[in-house]
Amino acid sequence: MDALQFEPLRLWFRRRFPQGPTPAQVQAWPLIQTGRHVVLAAPTGTGKTLAAFLALIDRLHLEHAASPLGDSLRCVYVTPLRSLGYDIEANLTTPLRQIAAEAGWPATPVRVGVRTGDTSSYLRQQLRRRPPHILITTPESLALLLSQPAWRLAWQSVEQIIVDEIHALMPTKRGADLALSLERLSAACSRDPQRIGLSATCRPLDRVARFLGGVGRDVDSLETGGPADDGPLELRVDSLVRPDEAPDHRLTYRRLLRRLTSRLKAERTAVIFANTRALAEKLTHDLRRHRPTHADQCAAHHSALDAARRRQVESAMRSGQLQAIVTSTSLELGVDIGTADLAILVGPPGSAARCLQRVGRSGRTRGSTRRGLILASTAAEIAAAAVTADAARRGAIEPIRWLNAPLDVLAQQLIGMACLADQDAEATFALVRRAAPYQSLSRHDFDDCLRYLAGDLPAPAGARDAQVPGGMAWTAPRLWKTRGQFGLRSGRVRRWLWMNVGTIASEETLRVEVDGQTLGTLESSYAERLQPGDRFLLDGRPLQVTCLRDDSIAAQPAAGEPGLPRWTSDRPSLSPELAQQLAHFREEATRRLIAHGRDPLVAWLKDEYKLPRHASAVLAELLMAQATLSEIPPATGVLIEQWPTDEGSTIALHAPLSRAACEALGRVVATRLGRRFGLNLSLKVADLGVSLALPTPTPIDSTDVDRLLDRCHFEADLFEALQRGQLLARRFRQVAATGLMILSRPEGRPRRVGGQAWVSQRLFPLVQAACPAHPLLRETQREVFEDLLDTPGALRWLESRGPARVRHLQAPSPVAAAWIDPAASTDALRFESPAQALRRLQRRLATAASQEPARP
Repeated sequence: MDALQFEPLRLWFRRRFPQGPTPAQVQAWPLIQTGRHVVLAAPTGTGKTLAAFLALIDRLHLEHAASPLGDSLRCVYVTPLRSLGYDIEANLTTPLRQIAAEAGWPATPVRVGVRTGDTSSYLRQQLRRRPPHILITTPESLALLLSQPAWRLAWQSVEQIIVDEIHALMPTKRGADLALSLERLSAACSRDPQRIGLSATCRPLDRVARFLGGVGRDVDSLETGGPADDGPLELRVDSLVRPDEAPDHRLTYRRLLRRLTSRLKAERTAVIFANTRALAEKLTHDLRRHRPTHADQCAAHHSALDAARRRQVESAMRSGQLQAIVTSTSLELGVDIGTADLAILVGPPGSAARCLQRVGRSGRTRGSTRRGLILASTAAEIAAAAVTADAARRGAIEPIRWLNAPLDVLAQQLIGMACLADQDAEATFALVRRAAPYQSLSRHDFDDCLRYLAGDLPAPAGARDAQVPGGMAWTAPRLWKTRGQFGLRSGRVRRWLWMNVGTIASEETLRVEVDGQTLGTLESSYAERLQPGDRFLLDGRPLQVTCLRDDSIAAQPAAGEPGLPRWTSDRPSLSPELAQQLAHFREEATRRLIAHGRDPLVAWLKDEYKLPRHASAVLAELLMAQATLSEIPPATGVLIEQWPTDEGSTIALHAPLSRAACEALGRVVATRLGRRFGLNLSLKVADLGVSLALPTPTPIDSTDVDRLLDRCHFEADLFEALQRGQLLARRFRQVAATGLMILSRPEGRPRRVGGQAWVSQRLFPLVQAACPAHPLLRETQREVFEDLLDTPGALRWLESRGPARVRHLQAPSPVAAAWIDPAASTDALRFESPAQALRRLQRRLATAASQEPARP
């Protein structure tokens, strides 16, 4: 409290928080008062927001006590979520009013404003004419405001920047975009403003500090109350399957509903985390149906629901009108829904950090117990949940990293800078390199982005955007560039940026309207198959299509069984650290099983991992069956299993890698096998392994393994594999949208001609042919290689991997059936022409016909 000097504020704080300041506040206030750059990491509910704001609020009130406070903008607060921004506004407004009352003032002199994509045009004008003292915004809106000349003078008085939930932004393109915006904002200020980063517990904190400060700024790192100190943590794992049971998804789902219903009867409030939006919808619908007298006390919350609907759900939970919220990922950050008694995780969350974020939605009051329950529906999920929960209890948070100089983000930011005024290329390059993600950006890449935007690179002739009335040329220059200067080509480009600013990748969607109100969105790939009369699920409600329009679907409540929508980019995979720990867990558990038997293993799982006896028994059965029929995949080496199928054979490759690294490895192995046999392959990818369906029974031996897992030419073979699939093309359309080669939201009324599929199927090969080294193509490859597939992780493992073993089986092994098949996504790699594939099919059918017994 000594750091706060305005006495009415001190009196207010003592009344509001009789327990005194939290450790986070005690440590942060003195540093913030001195103007130091600070990153503060502390668990949820430890007062981080007041730790960041109170020093500034104290200073503003002292200034007003001396003379009336002017209208200058003093602080920019950046949040990753719009809803979190509105929460912060509400959480600041009440204290400011109360502090003013303590001082005897009729109203608070400190004004707070929110500027997001939801802000009305009237409020936007008001904010421009009279900027607030504290501006709350998002990374996208900040980039937009920095490109508007009307805001240029407002930035000069900014003295503090606060970035909330910085750990959620840093490893994404939104983080790279924000890092550039922070440098632009600092350059626009009269003096370099103080930077404050707020984060949940994350590792390594010094890396987060470097991200926040950029190049040339010293940032103090403060961490208070790590996971083990944030009040008691009660985290349990339970199984929905029993020993001696064959897999039955319908049975385990019925058990899941019964278990959730039972827990809701025992708890006052709960947050239920599903790993996909589709499952969140299904659970909300089925829980309402199973608890008809409490149907209005359960609601869905995810990103496909309209923002207004999500805010209604949040408000209802805070006020006690809801008992349960079913969500996917939208409540992992600090959106204010009050506190829950229990967090239920349906399936492992994929990382210890995410586990703690989700469980942290419970016990949010100071000193309360955080209570979490992970429900596993398969033996593989039991093992993953056990390892995840153990890491969460130990506070073993995975390290986070920033992206390495994404060029599509840079291109968008260059256009934003040009919207403000003509720019000097040399000075702009120096500014960009002050942002941490771009500190190693080469001048060649920077100049290539300028050349692309100026229309100086080879480009496909005549390609035009069918969605833009009048037809915007894909290759039309966005900027002019000459003699070391660059600027905006036309005012139309400024409008394109303002309508398409941001880096959030999304699929094409159609709005769903019920009674004239927008309820949410469906992805076009699903929505375009609907017909009037079809039923689907949204907001946990069965709806029936009444009318299909170009950009929306009109629907009404309906009875009966609805279809379940599909959304992409949902299911989390294991972090690389948990994948390695899980591989060691399997190996150690098997060693104990073989050395000591089943009962000692069950006891060890209970003591070390806190697993209930029936869940331990399920794992023991799986490991014993695997050890009998094959062998346990090693934690450092690789196990390859092969078994015959009707079409040929299948190979399972078990490696201690995450899904992203397994996919890189699997695609390279598939390419090398495809070249060898000249046949099409089917690839399935999961955590800790891949499987490849071969149209030939040819056996694989140990000499083949060394060639298949050779580190040499790995990246070249991976690129060949990607060229044979659709992943590069799919990612290119998102990179092209961020880099403003295409417009996700074009001017005028969009015409649905081709849509995003046109970009993948037509534009991508055109740009590849015209300019193979185009910066957006290189960014697409970087994103796929490093962010989606974890090629560096696969290469590191190949460098140090242990020996490989090959097993020839008659059927899939228990581990292959449990780990790879249920969780796998499938992709086809084509090495045959259609004519060759047809001739092979004809030969197989003729062989099968010749083997049939003759009919009497």
